[in-house]
Amino acid sequence: MKFRPDIEGLRALAIGPVVVFHAWPSLMPGGFVGVDIFFVISGYLITTLLLQRLAAGSYSIGSFYAARIRRIFPALFAMLAIVAPACLLLLEPQPLREFARLLGATGLFVSNVELYRTTGYFEGAAELKPLLHTWSLAVEEQYYIVFPLLLALLWRFARRRIGIVLMSVALASLAWCLKLMPYDAEWAFFGASARTFELMIGSGLAWWMNRDETSVTRPPWVDQAVGWTALAALLASLLLMRADHAFPGPAALWPCLATAALIWVGATKRAVATRWLSISPLRWIGAHSFSLYLWHWPVLVLTRHLLLDQPTPVQAALAVALSVALAWASLRWVEAPVRRSKLAQPVMLAAGASTVVASLVAAWALTAAADHRAAQLGRDAVLRAGAEDFSADRKRCHSSGNRWLDYDARCLFGPQTGTKTLAVWGDSHGVEIARALGDQVSSSRRIAQLTGSSCPPALNYVPPGRPRCAAVNRALLDRLRQDASVDTVLLAARYEFYLNAPDAQAFEAGMAESVKRLREVGKQVLLLDPVPTYHYPIPAALALRWRRGEPLEGQGQTPAQYEARQAASLALVRRLANGKQAQRVIVEDLLCGQPRCAVLNGDHSLYFDDNHLSMHGAARIAPAVLRLVGHPEAALIGSP
Repeated sequence: MKFRPDIEGLRALAIGPVVVFHAWPSLMPGGFVGVDIFFVISGYLITTLLLQRLAAGSYSIGSFYAARIRRIFPALFAMLAIVAPACLLLLEPQPLREFARLLGATGLFVSNVELYRTTGYFEGAAELKPLLHTWSLAVEEQYYIVFPLLLALLWRFARRRIGIVLMSVALASLAWCLKLMPYDAEWAFFGASARTFELMIGSGLAWWMNRDETSVTRPPWVDQAVGWTALAALLASLLLMRADHAFPGPAALWPCLATAALIWVGATKRAVATRWLSISPLRWIGAHSFSLYLWHWPVLVLTRHLLLDQPTPVQAALAVALSVALAWASLRWVEAPVRRSKLAQPVMLAAGASTVVASLVAAWALTAAADHRAAQLGRDAVLRAGAEDFSADRKRCHSSGNRWLDYDARCLFGPQTGTKTLAVWGDSHGVEIARALGDQVSSSRRIAQLTGSSCPPALNYVPPGRPRCAAVNRALLDRLRQDASVDTVLLAARYEFYLNAPDAQAFEAGMAESVKRLREVGKQVLLLDPVPTYHYPIPAALALRWRRGEPLEGQGQTPAQYEARQAASLALVRRLANGKQAQRVIVEDLLCGQPRCAVLNGDHSLYFDDNHLSMHGAARIAPAVLRLVGHPEAALIGSP
């Protein structure tokens, strides 16, 4: 296969945006589509190589897998060998166990399945998983396992229909992805079956271009027009797409087809746009793209674990610089020597199998180390136990994933003899407060929990990735209005999440409409102010601070930082409460004294992760809510 310098430059357009997106998300909101660019490039290059070998009669599955091991394993397992000890030093037991599981899954190239399986509130935050980025390697490796066999069979028995089969597979994968997205967006993102269409775009292009490599009958202006249009479309996708858009789905076709178009016109070397991709700086970045992809994410994540916070722009720049240095060192001293080596195919296959086994042994050892650390009693163990301090009824009473609870399936807390009901309607920020209210409510009242993950109580609002939320909320509101026992409704939401989403105006309008519709039928409406949120799980941060000898209180943000971070959310709550339509429960007065907002009470964390109050935290809020119930004319706690 002829070397294509423009494709090496195209790799730079893939890895550069990915790194920028991970280090400074606001600079390139669509940088995550760099992974999709890689998928198309991989599909094209692998299919071109296989077709040429099939045509030459030199096709061998064994040699193909040996070549993949030679290309991927040295850089990947060198990275794992360095990151694993760093995680042993920096991580608390639970995230270390998660890392160990993901390490074993990475060695087996099923990390996408493991990440899908562990998506949820009770697993570590995605941005704190050092091997999160290996999901894309798993998707490609699963493609490498299946596709060469399929192509060999097609070449032998249905050579004239290879193009039709490849495009049929692509369309089937896209259709499957579209079907999954409304109901299982996580698998649509992580699953190889839902991502195959991106690889097949590259594979189909390779089949089409390899039918007759010598005939280029189109006029030069076509290459110029397609080249500039495709490059502009690709750059626009990097700048305009957002991580909270529905993705992959149809949106992924935009960068994938643009990438395919650039590969197509680049073969003639006539398009100025693709000649620009061949300039030396882009080619240097492209040559290091695989190593840089492997290194940049764990370095950024370990920086977060070291700081117990989000890196500043300068700290992120230093982490990226270190990643580039590691990528350069990896290419020079690990990858290149292995590629140039004359190791026989059986030796390479045996070496690949050995490294997989070594990763599984390392995963077992790290799990044992995590269990040993967790078994050691000390104040850090008490502090990290806050990660388990969530509502015992969360799984039973909270709508999450594809499971939605209707009004009749709501959980009721408090005395069964209560004649009046306080309904907690909200997203996941309402779960623990509902349970805490149930523990503290008087004998005359019950607490109803109506909560759904990423589904705020905003009428007709469709949050990112939760298309069923709007219909569920309409049904809940209708039943709330009709339920005479409900005299008070507490609305709870992680406002900042929705105000940073594309349709923030619809969220605000939906919240206002919910308040209005409840007030129309005489319900008292309470608004829970946004709670202070953080960039690192509080229980783990407190335990690590104790081990480092640092003051635990220092983990809390200052009141000024709270007000700055929640400025838009607080402004919205004030507008919703304006005109006595609703009453605020002002969290700042309850959690944010001077000099810092509270994150613990004694040895009890007030959060079970980085943004959800624990049961101890919710118990601190509940009395303030109950003091307002049944007193619509009462003075608010604090001032609006």
